[in-house]
Amino acid sequence: MPYLAVSTNAELSTEATNLFLQEASHAIAAGTGKPEQYVMVKLATGQPLLFAGTNEPAALLEVKSIGFPADGFEGIAASLSKLVSKYLHVHGERTYVVFEDVKAAMWGQGGEMFG
Repeated sequence: MPYLAVSTNAELSTEATNLFLQEASHAIAAGTGKPEQYVMVKLATGQPLLFAGTNEPAALLEVKSIGFPADGFEGIAASLSKLVSKYLHVHGERTYVVFEDVKAAMWGQGGEMFG
């Protein structure tokens, strides 16, 4: 049930997109302690995005999950920022990471709710 949505004004090749998605999925699974079979990652490139008054490469990462490890936020943010820098060439100071802890009763899969 962990979900990562990445919006960026950067562009990526198909090959780099696939590598980013795979590495991001692994990072979310490791950071949340959840099985990767439940991880979903969305990457939206080429989005109109202005940050700090410029349209230089920037990224917004939204991470949702049913629960997070007590010490997990900083580690997840750090690993995702490294991936964004590696693949999207977006510097850390131009990357926001937002976390949302979703109640299990508000998350469903295949017509069933987790809570």
